Amino acid sequence: MTKSYLVIATPRSGSTLLGQGLQASGVAGEPREFFGHKMAHWMERWNTPGLAAYVAQLQTRRSSSNGVFGAKLLYGQLLHLEQVARQEPELAALSRGELLRRLFPDLHILWATRDDKLRQAISWFKARQTGVWGQDRGAEEPKLGRAWRLGDEPLQPGELAFEYAGIAALLKQAEDEDAAIAEWLTEAGLSPYRVVYEEYAPRYSEATAEILDWMGIAHPPLHLPDPRTVRLADDRTDEWVARFREDQAVSASDQ
Repeated sequence: MTKSYLVIATPRSGSTLLGQGLQASGVAGEPREFFGHKMAHWMERWNTPGLAAYVAQLQTRRSSSNGVFGAKLLYGQLLHLEQVARQEPELAALSRGELLRRLFPDLHILWATRDDKLRQAISWFKARQTGVWGQDRGAEEPKLGRAWRLGDEPLQPGELAFEYAGIAALLKQAEDEDAAIAEWLTEAGLSPYRVVYEEYAPRYSEATAEILDWMGIAHPPLHLPDPRTVRLADDRTDEWVARFREDQAVSASDQ
């Protein structure tokens, strides 16, 4: 079997949890950000200057034993993938849907989204301040974002500062990018399976099995281990939600 799927997402939408569940199933590859900032490095290392050759290498190296390949693309990475493809003669004239289907055989789209966009924005804002984008279960050190790995100094948890304007900007970005994903997929003629974080997380194993069934991927009964990364939301998140709503109400009354 040769089958592909793409997880399309915005930051802090639950896409990491979804990817871990799919990978832990053992039958769905390892859907990581293969088309992010490391893409150029791996294209050079594997001597695959063309996008199609790079994707073929990924499918060879990162598919599970049953031939299933998965990848995750944030919205900006999806646009970048399309931009790179448009520079290659054999792909340039294809429609969006034809382009993805040419690169990824038997393609399925998983759209990771989150109903509570405010909590998503707060999580995003906190990650930007601290540089902590994930924490492996049992690990002493968190996973730092790329900017902090390159030498910037992250804030400590106690130094986090609420900022209404910063959170509001990310809330708008999350809403706008989700709407843009819907428009992009519709224009491409692709019908996604919508994975809502608030529905997926409480039913981790069952929901993962349902996704595999939708994609037509055979699997044993799933009893997945706890996710590799721990949930980062805390009491501060609840406090900031309440504070944001208060400030939002004041802002609305002043207009």
